[in-house]
Amino acid sequence: MPEPDYCVLCRFLSRNWVVLAFFLLAVIPSFAQISISFPTSRIVFQRSNDNTAVFVVAGSYKQGIPDRIEASLEPVIAGQGIATGWVLVESQPAGSIFSGKISATGGWYKLKIRAIRNGQAAEVAELDRVGVGEVFVVAGQSNARGIQNYGAPAANDDRVSCFNYLNVGFDPNELPEPSFSHLDADSYIAPYGYSAWAWGALGDLLVAKLNVPVLFFNAALEGTTSRAWRESTTGSATNPYIGGVYANQLPYSQMRVSLKQFVSLTGIRAVLWHQGEADNQFDVPESEIVSNLQQLISQSRKDVGHNLSWVMARVSYNGTVKPTVINAQNTVIGTVNNVFVGPTTDDIQIPRPDGVHVQGYELTRLAGVWNNSLNEAFFRNSLPRGPLPIPTFKVGCTGEENQIKLIAQSDYPETSWNIGGSHQSLTVTKGFYRLRAKDVSGNFLYSPTVEITENTIQTLPRPALPIITASGATNFCEGKSVELSTREASAYKWNNGTTVRSLNVSETNKFTVQMKDENGCWSLPSAEVATVVNPIPATPKIIAKGDLTFCADKTLILEVEGGSLLSSTNTLEWNSGQTTTSIEVKKTGRYSVRTANQYSCLSAFSESVGVVVNPLPEKPVITPNGTVRFCEKEAMTLYSNTNVSAIWSNGETIPNILIRDSGKYSVRSISTEGCVSSPSEVVVAEVSPTPKQPEIEKIGNYILKVKGDYLPNIRFRWIASNEELTTSDNSFKANKTAHYTVSAFYFIDQTKTCASSPSAEYDFILDLSGNGLNIYPNPNPDGVFTIESYEDLKNVRLQVVNLEGKLAYEQQIPNLVNSQLITLPKLPPGAYVLKLASESRDTIHKKLWVLPE
Repeated sequence: MPEPDYCVLCRFLSRNWVVLAFFLLAVIPSFAQISISFPTSRIVFQRSNDNTAVFVVAGSYKQGIPDRIEASLEPVIAGQGIATGWVLVESQPAGSIFSGKISATGGWYKLKIRAIRNGQAAEVAELDRVGVGEVFVVAGQSNARGIQNYGAPAANDDRVSCFNYLNVGFDPNELPEPSFSHLDADSYIAPYGYSAWAWGALGDLLVAKLNVPVLFFNAALEGTTSRAWRESTTGSATNPYIGGVYANQLPYSQMRVSLKQFVSLTGIRAVLWHQGEADNQFDVPESEIVSNLQQLISQSRKDVGHNLSWVMARVSYNGTVKPTVINAQNTVIGTVNNVFVGPTTDDIQIPRPDGVHVQGYELTRLAGVWNNSLNEAFFRNSLPRGPLPIPTFKVGCTGEENQIKLIAQSDYPETSWNIGGSHQSLTVTKGFYRLRAKDVSGNFLYSPTVEITENTIQTLPRPALPIITASGATNFCEGKSVELSTREASAYKWNNGTTVRSLNVSETNKFTVQMKDENGCWSLPSAEVATVVNPIPATPKIIAKGDLTFCADKTLILEVEGGSLLSSTNTLEWNSGQTTTSIEVKKTGRYSVRTANQYSCLSAFSESVGVVVNPLPEKPVITPNGTVRFCEKEAMTLYSNTNVSAIWSNGETIPNILIRDSGKYSVRSISTEGCVSSPSEVVVAEVSPTPKQPEIEKIGNYILKVKGDYLPNIRFRWIASNEELTTSDNSFKANKTAHYTVSAFYFIDQTKTCASSPSAEYDFILDLSGNGLNIYPNPNPDGVFTIESYEDLKNVRLQVVNLEGKLAYEQQIPNLVNSQLITLPKLPPGAYVLKLASESRDTIHKKLWVLPE
């Protein structure tokens, strides 16, 4: 095998600068309203055995904080994947950057990002060619690395990609951030692949078979034995071609950097191992080859932090074939877990033009045998590792308005920023920033480059806009103030330079406030609150229109001096509640007034005026010494309860008065201050007249009657022989011979009467002739008779019959007490017989004479 050609790599330095320039251009900010910083075009993420991958989506936006960021994946060509539809990336991302994760099935996609604002889709960004498929790291020696100008075919399918970069300096540490391109014939395959070799053709075969994109990395190095690979896992390896050791811990350093930097970004299906020619040339023992490969595989798995799958080609041809090399490779395949049978390549293109390397069309044959080894059983049983989530940022505040804080969202054992610093967060101003992190397995993880601009500062996660609350009106009067305050926060900044939560304001001005939350973020200024200080009017003066001391039944007018000349915009306010220029005072007190102007500003109260209102005596009560209705020639006393001076309605000024006349009487009390009470309730006195002296006349044999007419309420008291009888009518049936007198009276209340003088005596002689029954006038010309009975009779039956005994008239009388008037029907003149029967007497007969008219 030829010696390694290190110098030839220098010839490609200019190409490396092209790649570097491409990277630098990639981080220059776009002027689009929304941009995608990760993933990058043509990247392929390793799918799981269930044909899915989850990867980070990140980017930036230019406008204010959106409602949310959404992403979708659409197949570049129908059938090359399954569309995801729109899925949430991040809700309300702050600081003009966003990040989230999306899951997809195997395929070749166009990534779309959109911002949702106010429920509507706004800005949209697109990225062509994002793959979910298969990722391989090629390792071994020159028939794995490839050689330029040996007829390597390009990949024809668009879905075969590589990182077109050559690590000419064999840097064993961090390499440039990968940018991916189609695998062309002369493409480098980072970190050290020297042409498309057989891998472009293999990519085509795999894409056709699996219908997913394929990405290759290549860490192979020409002229390397398994011993050199094993030695370089822990230190420098011996170079059997030129003596000494390989530089920079080659060859393993290129696999390590591939696993730790590139594979951490994309994930990996397996290492494709093609090496054995140098073991044949330098006669490495079979047992050592087994040990070398076992240690190499173990170290690779340790470095990647995963039970990494290997596919091991059976190769030894270096002019001749050496079975011990093949045996060693088969032993490793049979004894090491997760190592799969690779192709046998010793029979391809024999003899080979340069004795070792496959060339021309035979590279396509080499691709074919690799494709046969990467069969369905391999993909079912191998253990892929998906992409590790790249570092993402959240943007926070620092408490300074021209700075922000970038905060890594995962806790990494090791971090470093492109401007220096190794903490999880970094305080920065405007510029470009990127984070490099290592996980617990030592994998390199890189964030997308983030540009911090004024837009970032404007879209920080600010607190809600503060609201200024006033303790009262913000238009207030001279000498007053108002407290302006806002809600609780970590810090405050008013536009007048004050930094407290509450301001006591006593001047005309306009105020805004900003507030800082516990995260150090300042809000935007609040809405403006204006305060206005208004002047106060002059103090008024009071004029009294009368004495300041008076009785309660009087009033006093208090007037504002010059009140009629007050401004039309001013009003008055008395301490007693009135608002007029003059008030009528009725109560004791001190009265003052102040002026209010059009701003409702109040002057000081005027000098007060003291008013004394003497109370009126209590309303007196009159108590008569009896009923207020009394008879002529009598008198009664009206008593008042006043203990001061009194004045009666009839002019009397003594506490008690004697009255003899009808009338309405009331009294007032007079206090020592001369205040007169309200009048007492009126007492109405009524003097009742005495009935006239009655005169007795006799009507009939037994009836005595008072002559003349009397009012219906008059009663009569009859006295004979010291016996007394009261009647309600003016007639009386005397029942014995005696001297009779009568007096007329009526009741003026339940116990008191007004009575006349007794009548003259009337001598009455009782005459019981005619059986005590008299009829008169008899004879009678008109048939109207009065029947008078001495005895009181009940249930009287009265009949009138002619002389032949024929009934001419009949009448029932329930009670016959004094006399009863009967009216006979028109009867022929002549004599008739009256029959009168009752319960208590036998029938009495009386003759009646009816005279002709």
